[in-house]
Amino acid sequence: MLLNFSLDKDTFKNDFLYQKPFLFKNSIDSTKFSWKDINELYSRSDISHRDFKIMNGYEVPKKEYVESYDNLGVTEYRCITSVLYEYLRNGATLVRNRIKNEPFVDQISKQIGSFSEARTLTGGYAAFSSKSSYKSHWDTRDVYAVQLLGRKRWILRKPNFEFPLYMQQTKNFPDIKEPEEIYMDVILEAGDILYIPRGWWHDPLPLDEETFHLAVATFAPTGFEYMRWLQNTMPNILDCRKNFTNFQSDAEMINSISQQVAEIIRDKGCYQSFMMHHLAEQSVPSMLSLDILGNGKVSQLDNNQKLYLNANLLHYFDEGFVIINGNKVNVDGISLSLIQYLFENSYSSVKDILDQFNEHSPEKINKLLFQLSIENVIELVI
Repeated sequence: MLLNFSLDKDTFKNDFLYQKPFLFKNSIDSTKFSWKDINELYSRSDISHRDFKIMNGYEVPKKEYVESYDNLGVTEYRCITSVLYEYLRNGATLVRNRIKNEPFVDQISKQIGSFSEARTLTGGYAAFSSKSSYKSHWDTRDVYAVQLLGRKRWILRKPNFEFPLYMQQTKNFPDIKEPEEIYMDVILEAGDILYIPRGWWHDPLPLDEETFHLAVATFAPTGFEYMRWLQNTMPNILDCRKNFTNFQSDAEMINSISQQVAEIIRDKGCYQSFMMHHLAEQSVPSMLSLDILGNGKVSQLDNNQKLYLNANLLHYFDEGFVIINGNKVNVDGISLSLIQYLFENSYSSVKDILDQFNEHSPEKINKLLFQLSIENVIELVI
């Protein structure tokens, strides 16, 4: 399931990313999805978890639609479906956040993560009326709204609080009012993707018809995260360990701290260490391949096998390694070129790769691909 972004990555990064919205028309084949897929998606979720919500202009309390029962000695939870359906029939939106291990959602999220070079979290939103379940607001992360079924209207306005962080949500700033001027008023149709940078006001409105969309939120590292991570180095500065008394007597020490901190912030080694930490924390979901990678009788991949690199950001460290899906991978010239090729050419087949690297032994390339698959650097795509 390949997404068609209609813009190359460099053009998007230069002209739109973090700057202004963009509508990708017909980016995904919506005919591959049905309410059967969506029903299964919600049915497999944990209804008692906070990531499962009924939004009705407010979050409906769990006690209204969730009940506990004894399942052979274990307390479990089930949906009071009559209540759930009644809320939906009267205009509520059904939400499932932090979706993972759902193949079609994972495929969409991973491709958006690779395109934006950022970590992702994905939620699903189902509705059947014209009632708005969310007031106009800004998000603290960039969002790609992926319309899969039906249509939805989106009204966007320019930000008047730029680049908000996670603790700077709309509700925390009641004095900041939504601008009157509309920047974009668009109806998303099935297959469309709308990119909304963080801080942009938006109001998603159902159109009195069935609708389902995914909201893929992306999280790239920020200067704030870099500064927060740098706190770990502060105890190594002697002046940071000294006691304060008053500003006049501490002025020289404060000046010394500021100079030393400034040097640390600009140090490439510190930046590299931060990126190493950031990448090590990332996890790109991938399906298990027990029949191939867990089978001792299999030692190489089929030529028709399609592959996906489990990375949304590829950063090469001077020490000669990359970090992919939490794995530190030492790379030489061949393996780095191979990884870069996979990063830029998602869903390539083994044959495609062998043709691309035909100056090297097919056995060597296949062995490398197999080992990277074992280490969850590469996913085998069905």
